[in-house]
Amino acid sequence: MSQNPQVYISFITGFLAAIVAWTGYQQHKLAKERLKLDLFEKRFAVYKAAQRFLSIILRDANFKDGELFEFRGGTQDGTFLFGPDIPDYIAMLDKKALDMKTANMQLEGLPKSDERSELVGKEMQLLKELTDELPRLKEVFAPYLRFDTWQSDKKSFCRLIWSRISKAKSV
Repeated sequence: MSQNPQVYISFITGFLAAIVAWTGYQQHKLAKERLKLDLFEKRFAVYKAAQRFLSIILRDANFKDGELFEFRGGTQDGTFLFGPDIPDYIAMLDKKALDMKTANMQLEGLPKSDERSELVGKEMQLLKELTDELPRLKEVFAPYLRFDTWQSDKKSFCRLIWSRISKAKSV
């Protein structure tokens, strides 16, 4: 029986190709999981920015302009990281906070009157609505921050992209 070196070389080449293919597949899986982790970290940063801002409002019943800018800066990437519900939610929080700040500023120097009472009532209502959002924040963000419910399939990705395109067209 003669030993053909070509058979051994073919076998070794096939074996090495299988190892390379397996390593590539493992790297692909690792990259996919890393992407999920990166996305989670960015989404969580948006959640924490909203939580910090609402906590300030709850604690002080007011906020400084710099705190509003921090909130806006910390949540501005939400448009690209979430479905349309979270950017809409963040915009609602921003509007209510700005309305509350405006009512508070209008109260300065305003003597006791029906107009002042109305502004105080408006400011208190907005304060209540904003402080009620703090415990609700977890349930609003939860679908995007749970590892077990993340969908990385093509359908959910396509739905997300399509919703962005549709929203951009309507603006």
